[in-house]
Formats: sequence, structure tokens, C-alpha cells
Amino acid sequence: MKMKLMLIVAALLLPYLVALAAFALLAKRTFNPWVTTFGACLLIISAPWLIPADALMLRFVASISAAVLALKVIDVSFDLQQQRVPTWREYMAFLANPFTHVRRCLALERRPPWRENLMDLVASSVGCTVGVALLLGLFNVDGSRWSWGWGLGSGSSFLVEHICKTVALLGTISCALAGAAAAWRLCGGTARDFMNKPYLARTPAEFWRRYNRNVQQFFWQDVFKTKGGRRAPIRTMLGVFALSALLHELIFFAALGRVQGYQTAFFLVQGIAAAATARIKVKGWLVIPWTAGTLAFNLVSSVLFFASIHGLVPFYSWGLPQWLQGW
Repeated sequence: MKMKLMLIVAALLLPYLVALAAFALLAKRTFNPWVTTFGACLLIISAPWLIPADALMLRFVASISAAVLALKVIDVSFDLQQQRVPTWREYMAFLANPFTHVRRCLALERRPPWRENLMDLVASSVGCTVGVALLLGLFNVDGSRWSWGWGLGSGSSFLVEHICKTVALLGTISCALAGAAAAWRLCGGTARDFMNKPYLARTPAEFWRRYNRNVQQFFWQDVFKTKGGRRAPIRTMLGVFALSALLHELIFFAALGRVQGYQTAFFLVQGIAAAATARIKVKGWLVIPWTAGTLAFNLVSSVLFFASIHGLVPFYSWGLPQWLQGW
């Protein structure tokens, strides 16, 4: 038990030690900056493997934390190459701030008055409470009753269960993230909101501009703009979704110990949809059907994403449908 605890502590601390060492090497230009950055990121995302395999969820959380830290190391390496050199204090504050992945953009984030932050915190707390209660109820429902009263066949019960649980879970997570950002600001910090009402997105492309805005900002600033995205936007956008697929596959691979392919399939579908709708501007009465269609598309396609979640915890009461098993 003592050894297990030591491994867990090491897995959680090692990424930060590597990030600090990487900054020292990058600032002094001891080695090629890309070699240093790649090596540091490789060590960081490998650290969760120190956690024993039976601690599945802890490995998953540690993998997410490590992935975020790796993105921050990459971002700072871009800063240093552009002669934007942060102090050690600024760098450590950047690593400790969970509400930004792009250091140079943090100063541009809005700073709402304390009353607005307080109201957001209260509203988010209420939303989280309702969401958790709803999730507890949904996960205690007998799986055989998911299509009861809907007039649906047994094959539709999986989709009904998926939609109900997905909406409740993502709503709860959105409230939790909004509340955490408000609390961070009330404590004097600066934060970028993770979400901007993604359920109002009119197209898949707009959805990804509204959803997980921190990662979206990283890909826009440090990948899309630096790789000639303005000259070849569709090609670069598809490349960004491919990188996102790789990142998510690595996170779930670290937790589950195997590559499933669900994340690759999910981001492939979403990437094609986002690229196809990138230049579409929906106005007037078309807003309603496009918004509804985007929401329906996201809910159905997210079955691929949540198939990986089901590998971590029993998300679906009757398991995955036959066509998703054995990937």
C-alpha cells in the first residue's frame, strides 16, 4: 500500500518537475528547442503509467492533467522562440492556472465584476446540485425501462439512455467548470471560460468554437495559425482534429492500457462535419432547424466518445451495442 501511494504521488508530481526542467533548458537553449519540447512532453504523458493499473479512474484523471501540462510546455516553447520570455514566477503561475492553455492570451480575458462572478458561482452551484441528483437518478434506473412509455423498440433504449445521461453529465460538467472559473476570479485570478453555451451552436464548426474553449484556443494559436491555417484552412482544420484524436486516444490508452479507436472515429466524424460547415453562416428562421440538427448530430455521434467512457465506468446499463463492441 505504501509503495502504491508513492507511485501515485510520483505520477502526479513528475509532470510538473519535467515541465520546470524543460523551461530551464528551453530558456538557456541548451538543446534544440523542439527536441527538448518533444522529450518533455513524452515524459509528461508517460508519467500516469506509474499509477497501478487497478486505479483506473485515477490514471484517467492523471492522464488528462498530464496532457494539459504538455500543451502548456508546447505553448511556452512557442513563446520562447518568439522572444516572449516569461519569468519563473510567471511560468509557475501559468502551470498552476487550470483555466488557460495559452499564456500570452490570458491578459486578454474578460474580468467580470465580482457581483457577476458571485451570481455565476451561485447559479453554477445550483446547476451542479440538480445535475448530480439527476445523474444519480438516471444511473439507478433499471436498464430494461429506458424505452418504457416511449413507444420505442428495445433497440432504441440504448439511444434514449445515451441521450439522457449525456445531456445530464455534460450539463453538470459545464456548471462545475463555470462555477470553478467564477470562484477562481473571486479569489483574484484570471480565467478563460471553458464553455460558451455550446448547445446554441448552429453548425458543428461553431460548436467547436464554443466547446472547451481553452483547448480550442491552444489549437488556434499554436497549431492553426503557425501551420499556415489561413492559407489552407480546411486541410489545417482536419489536421487539428487528427491531433485532437491522437491526444484523446493517448489519454484513454494510458487509463485502459489498450487502443480502442473510438476517439479516432469520433474526431474523424466531427472533423469532417466541422470542415464542411466552417464557412456556413446561418441566419433568420434557418437558425432553429440548424441548431436542432447540430444538437442531434452531436448527441448521436458522441456515442463514439462515450464508448471509451464506458470502458472506464459502466456508463450504459446494458453495455455497448453489438456494432460498437470489440473495436
